Amino acid sequence: MSRIVIVPESASWSDVARNALAAGGFEMVAASTPAEAAQAARERALGVAVDGAFAPLEELAALLRGAERTENLPILVVVRDPLRDDLDRHFRLGIDDFLVASAAHQIRERALALSKGDPWSGLRAPSGRLVLAGEDRARRILIARIVRRWGFDLSFASNRDELLQQLRQGSAPRAVIVDGPLPPDDESGTLGAARHEPKGRDIPWLFVTDPERREAARAAMQAHGRATVYSRSGPPENIIFALNDLLQPGAVEARRSPRLLHGAPVAFWADGAPDTIWAYSYNINRTGLYVRTLVPPPMGTLLHVRFRPPHGEGLVGVDAQVMWRKELGATQGPMYPPGIGVQFVRMAPADEAALQAGYQQLLQEGERSGTVRPSTQPTDDKQRQTLRVTIDPGSIKEKD
Repeated sequence: MSRIVIVPESASWSDVARNALAAGGFEMVAASTPAEAAQAARERALGVAVDGAFAPLEELAALLRGAERTENLPILVVVRDPLRDDLDRHFRLGIDDFLVASAAHQIRERALALSKGDPWSGLRAPSGRLVLAGEDRARRILIARIVRRWGFDLSFASNRDELLQQLRQGSAPRAVIVDGPLPPDDESGTLGAARHEPKGRDIPWLFVTDPERREAARAAMQAHGRATVYSRSGPPENIIFALNDLLQPGAVEARRSPRLLHGAPVAFWADGAPDTIWAYSYNINRTGLYVRTLVPPPMGTLLHVRFRPPHGEGLVGVDAQVMWRKELGATQGPMYPPGIGVQFVRMAPADEAALQAGYQQLLQEGERSGTVRPSTQPTDDKQRQTLRVTIDPGSIKEKD
């Protein structure tokens, strides 16, 4: 049985945590001093949960982070009010996540995630239908395995005529992925034929091409619009990022707006999930936010997010989609803490204005300090355009 160490045993939330852990098949071990907690943490512990008001919290963090066996052991702090407690201090001490005392039962989900379980089991985010076309069946299988992870449904075609037939069936797909040229046409001929189909006029295309076919694909893009190119020689796993740029036009703009460090409380929930989860932001740009959490939702999940914008006092509300996630212990991708990268989908005009003003102030501070390169700022119209994405807002339920 795996265990969570609770510090101290007298914490007001410890009974709730004990019951929640027991219901999940986990064991709770209580400790009263930093030395006791450090000793218990060395014995089959998944993590340590410590009360935010625990006086020797700094000593405990130093003990855990200074020992080889526990230097990477997750530390959770339990706070009363995430909007008032000094979360910034806690994260500076090296904690990994936090819980709100009134929702101490959520420690079960943290324990499940730390044991490599799935706290979001049963919640998946269907992302719509894609058409995947290519002569090489093995390549289609390879690409399908990657994009299915995001919840997409796939239809397949091995030549131009089958592709056009797929465009005529059912509702229009969200995108078309073409791996290599499709007989009997070249890239421009195939895309041109698709544009004559009523359901193919505005569908974005992703050409996955060999280097020698790249110019042909670019010519097709210039002639028929809304397409992009990904090299066949690149890692297949990165196809999803090229697809993201197609489906989320703001993602391209996001790379033009620097990601700036911004730590603030974040609350998020998904339709169908039982609880609101509190987390902490890591960085921000004009169209997205990176959120630290040990329980990252599945990729593609539509979330309702509330967070404090830079230099803001209250919370802004935004609907957002999970575009990237990192679990504890993952070694691939940017060196971010565990969490999710979300892209903003929809927000009220007042919240958008507060967010953009706060980001602009944060950016100017970075430019003055030399941590961010000075750049030409987008106009107000361009800033507003960064929030125009292709997700159907009707698929996100309104929240009070």
